[in-house]
Amino acid sequence: MDFKFSDEQLKLRKEFFDVCKDLEKIKPKGYVGLESNYDTDEGWEYHLHCAKEFARRGWLALDWPAEYGGSGTMMDRVFFAEARGYYDVAGADVFGVEMLAPTILGAGNDDIKRRFLPGIASGDVMWCELWSEPNAGSDLASLATTAIRKGDEYIINGQKTWSTGAHRSHWAFAVVRTNPNAEKKHQGLTFLLFDMKTSGITVKPLLYMEGGHYYNEVFLDDVRVPVNNVVGEENKGWAVTQMLAGFERSNLGAIMCMQRQLEDLVKYCNETKVKGEVTARDPLVRNRLAQAACELEAARCLAYRIADAQSKKEMALFDASAVKITSGELQARIAHMATDLFGSCGQVKISRWAKLNGFFETWYQHHFRLNVAMGTNEIQRNIIAWSGLNLLRMK
Repeated sequence: MDFKFSDEQLKLRKEFFDVCKDLEKIKPKGYVGLESNYDTDEGWEYHLHCAKEFARRGWLALDWPAEYGGSGTMMDRVFFAEARGYYDVAGADVFGVEMLAPTILGAGNDDIKRRFLPGIASGDVMWCELWSEPNAGSDLASLATTAIRKGDEYIINGQKTWSTGAHRSHWAFAVVRTNPNAEKKHQGLTFLLFDMKTSGITVKPLLYMEGGHYYNEVFLDDVRVPVNNVVGEENKGWAVTQMLAGFERSNLGAIMCMQRQLEDLVKYCNETKVKGEVTARDPLVRNRLAQAACELEAARCLAYRIADAQSKKEMALFDASAVKITSGELQARIAHMATDLFGSCGQVKISRWAKLNGFFETWYQHHFRLNVAMGTNEIQRNIIAWSGLNLLRMK
């Protein structure tokens, strides 16, 4: 594909970056990435504030049909994700804006679109994802949460886990089992939307290893959900789930976040002396930084190619898996490199000895989530093998 942008695209891209640069200036202290939206009241308020700033510019509905308040193109979404990632700002609900909205547009009926898209576009409704269960993570089709239909309602019972932001979100999308007797485990699943204030929902925190509250267990006891909250068709939710998974794994924001952090690392190495010698003169350091820069550019090109394919309705499931693996594992390597460069100072966050405001102390602890969340990288490699390379499955 041709990576040259038009003058109009460059102008809009600059506007995205300028607005996000301003929003970066009011970030709460210690804010690092998606999880910071949910951990503290300050992070949540910052997230809501940025959402309103983006909504009034129409940026939460980029590449939507005009009849639902949308404007712009898929590449506009790409530029917007890049700007948010580079400045690490909140506001575009990863579950509502980036995952659910395009899924509703692709699989929802007119009623679903009319009821749920406006709240996403306005930044008024924040979403969470209720997928994983204690015995169903990467093998999501093994989920056991049931939704038994009674008249115009489903009655849901079960447990979901590792639900990011469930303690703050207004609504949830969930995959549930509506036909326990289906011949195959991925059959008989349904994709549902429901209010997190519905009676019977209990949310309990799953604290991260550094004490942050990002993830949760969600218990569903006789939760009643209207049948008309189904996205797609009853018992055919697996196809909807697979559609959403493709939107979930584009990762351009994460790639641009790495770009910014690599730039900060290069600046640090150019300004820091060890034993009287500028760190950037060390050939081993130079080699590691150069290797990361090359890998990052390759990841960015891959993400652009996938965005181009997606805009043409040509993206394959294994394309998303490829960029997910590439960006997740690269983030881990950059986090390890940074903490190596900082030595013992890389282990502190709130201290005068903390380097780059302690960003990498947090990032080091968070980096592996990209290799586990949204389907582990082992599962992604299987998808590439089966769907991309047509290799046989082991029996």
